[in-house]
Amino acid sequence: MRSVLRRAGLALATGVLIAAAPAGSDDDPRAYARHVPIVIAPGSTVQRLAMPAAVLAASRTANLSDVRVFDATGRPMPIARIASAAGLAKRYDVPALPMLGAADALTVTGVSLRLDGAGTARVAQIDGKLSGRPAEAITLGVLLDTRAVAGRADMLMLDADVPRAQPVTFTVEASADLKDWRPLGTAVVYRTAGNAVGPLKLGGAVLDDDYLRITWRAASRLLSPVSIRKAALVMHPAAATSVSIAASLPALTDAHAVEFEWPSANAFDTIQIVPTGNDMILPVHVFGRDDREQPWTPIGSGTAVRAGAGPTPPQGIALDGRRYRTVRIEADPRSPGFTAPPAIRLGFSPRAILFLSAGKPPYRLTSGRANAPDMYLPAETIMSQASGGTVLSATAIGPQDVLRLAPVSDATAVRRQILLWSVLLAATALLAAMAWMLWRRSVAAQTGDSNP
Repeated sequence: MRSVLRRAGLALATGVLIAAAPAGSDDDPRAYARHVPIVIAPGSTVQRLAMPAAVLAASRTANLSDVRVFDATGRPMPIARIASAAGLAKRYDVPALPMLGAADALTVTGVSLRLDGAGTARVAQIDGKLSGRPAEAITLGVLLDTRAVAGRADMLMLDADVPRAQPVTFTVEASADLKDWRPLGTAVVYRTAGNAVGPLKLGGAVLDDDYLRITWRAASRLLSPVSIRKAALVMHPAAATSVSIAASLPALTDAHAVEFEWPSANAFDTIQIVPTGNDMILPVHVFGRDDREQPWTPIGSGTAVRAGAGPTPPQGIALDGRRYRTVRIEADPRSPGFTAPPAIRLGFSPRAILFLSAGKPPYRLTSGRANAPDMYLPAETIMSQASGGTVLSATAIGPQDVLRLAPVSDATAVRRQILLWSVLLAATALLAAMAWMLWRRSVAAQTGDSNP
């Protein structure tokens, strides 16, 4: 561990130790890829600073441990994390309302087929009557009234009875009108003696004035009925207005798909896709994965609308909130596809820090260094320097540049090529060694035969 005594330019400012960073150290400003100027709000030493999208996109650590605030002399300022209220999960208990239906509602008797006068079956009609047996109501699923909650749904926990030793597949869907349903997730539950139904993961699906529907099925006839008494929905409340950055996609190699690498350790929550070229409106699907050996995971879908083509401006597509190394934007196969790479805008959940403006202005916000050590202090340590508890908001300003996204590099193919070349070179060296040994033996044999 580096000693404090080896740091140059030690200074004591308002009770917090601030050290000038020597060149080449972890706190050397030149080691960070992104630099954004900061405008201080006068009147308070303690400043609150919202992270711009450019800093989040450049960060190489998921917890923003590579974020720094430097003063004009290159000294790192003390910083602290701010807990985001939008990131706190909340549980909602929701009663389960049964959805009933008759098991034999479509049972008919006396079926006949009526043809038209020409003897061809242009008109077919079924004559018959419903079965006279009383209809027996069965539970087709349960309905959850979740219109009072909004945000990202993480998981759904069920208080349910499920047959033992029988795999049961649960499907969760959402709808705003009880007519059109969109799938949120499926899970196979296998219950042994004594264990309960595990949580159904919804992957951060966005809910807004929606109902939820839960249905189930099994590969064989269930030995006992499935019964759901109530459910608990774990939600992350809808985040505040996200921060976003425009990005440019790689050149098209496929009219129906474009892929790019995502360099940041932070996930973007939304993606706005705006067609360019001759495109006006396209249904699109977004996929993600971390390796070429993995299948693509669907993370969002929506409609890409050109600006001015509709009554409302283009909207962002909500994603599942996970970070993927590669992302694929795919146009619906029934559409003509893209004539040019679409314009995109990536949205991030808002994040902020506290910092102590105890150095020499101007200040800079930096990020973009892998394996940077975590330098955050407890928030109460920074707040102890706030006169009267006053905290003002500084502003990070910077050019509205466009993030250039790189095409996907096939690292697996490169490694495979290196391996094949290594094997080839090793085999060549082995053959050369064997040839050299045979030549030496033949020379030795010829020399022995020539001696009397």
